[in-house]
Amino acid sequence: MTVQVELPCPKCKSTKMKFERPEIRETDIITCAACGHNLGTMASIREKMNKAYQGLNQARAKRKLQ
Repeated sequence: MTVQVELPCPKCKSTKMKFERPEIRETDIITCAACGHNLGTMASIREKMNKAYQGLNQARAKRKLQ
């Protein structure tokens, strides 16, 4: 069984990813189902997403203060 994860691929902009386990592990390498681009491990992807989210929150907070 292949699980699909909805993440945007920076190469082709597809959102369908694949890996070969029934559940996600932090060490799984996530690959784009459309173009085969390697996005890295699930742990590194989560870290990048958290940093981006924190940056958005900080930008919103700065706009509110102005």
